[in-house]
Amino acid sequence: MPTRLLLLLCLTAHVFAREPPEVDCLVVHLKYVHCSWNKQGTPEVNYTFYSQFESDKVFSECSNYLRENNTNTGCTKQPYQKGQKFSSFHTKLVHGKQITPKVLGLKTKVKLNPPTNVTVERRRSDSNLWLNWSQDYVGCVESEVRYRVNNRKWENNRVSTAVQEYCVNLPSSSSMYELQVRSRIASGCGESVFWSDWSQPVVWGSNNSTADAKPTSVWTPVLYVVGAFILILLVMMLLHHERIRIIFIPVVPKPSSDLHNIEDWFQFPKGLKESFKYNEHPCLVREYCHVSQSDSEACSVFMPGNESDLSTSCSSSTSTVSTEEEMVSV
Repeated sequence: MPTRLLLLLCLTAHVFAREPPEVDCLVVHLKYVHCSWNKQGTPEVNYTFYSQFESDKVFSECSNYLRENNTNTGCTKQPYQKGQKFSSFHTKLVHGKQITPKVLGLKTKVKLNPPTNVTVERRRSDSNLWLNWSQDYVGCVESEVRYRVNNRKWENNRVSTAVQEYCVNLPSSSSMYELQVRSRIASGCGESVFWSDWSQPVVWGSNNSTADAKPTSVWTPVLYVVGAFILILLVMMLLHHERIRIIFIPVVPKPSSDLHNIEDWFQFPKGLKESFKYNEHPCLVREYCHVSQSDSEACSVFMPGNESDLSTSCSSSTSTVSTEEEMVSV
């Protein structure tokens, strides 16, 4: 019986045994290597951590543990020498007789510190907004800038390698600009998959356009629809009713073949049209002759006393002839 119980315990021991945690390492700012083994939670036991680069001769135990609830959860290995990220990194977690080895590649696992000395200014020479920053490693570092206007959506833009400035064209003084920058190792030096954290934001301008952020009034689209409906209704009335059409669109008269009465072509005012219609009374003129005094008996004609009356006065009878003058003797 004891033999069978011992055999059963040996067969089921591996089922209840807890698997060792997995080690993950990161090169921080090309200064040191940070390793941790608590992604699945705090380990139940304390592990001893050993590590070695290919250039090292032997494994070395961690001298600076990271602890959580008096349990080792990570290690910071110093110093880190330039170029070691391109070599394999060997690690071992040891607890009693349990040893868990692992080999890591650190070339793509470099995380830089955020850029420092981040400033923003508007230059008078070109009226553009310029963002400047500092990074310890210039030649092999690329950056990314993001900015937003009046707390709206962020806009991201890449900056070329070794460049530590960014330009925002012709900013508005009435808007507020918020800018940040982050960096990582560029592809020319073994590109890293990790970006640094974003720098502290810098702000330029003033947020005076708060009205833009307010939602549009509910009545605005309603007013647009009502206005369009009224306009369509007026056009339909204009096309349907003859009187309204004549008021807004006067009818142009068609030319007539009868050219005798040309006044009908034009629409003159009543008073002006009547002024064209007038009649002139005829003035009757009768001939007369001058006779000498000797011949006065032979021919006598009535002569008006004033010659001006001949041209100015008009009557139905130009001269009055007496009964004696009607009888002319020759």
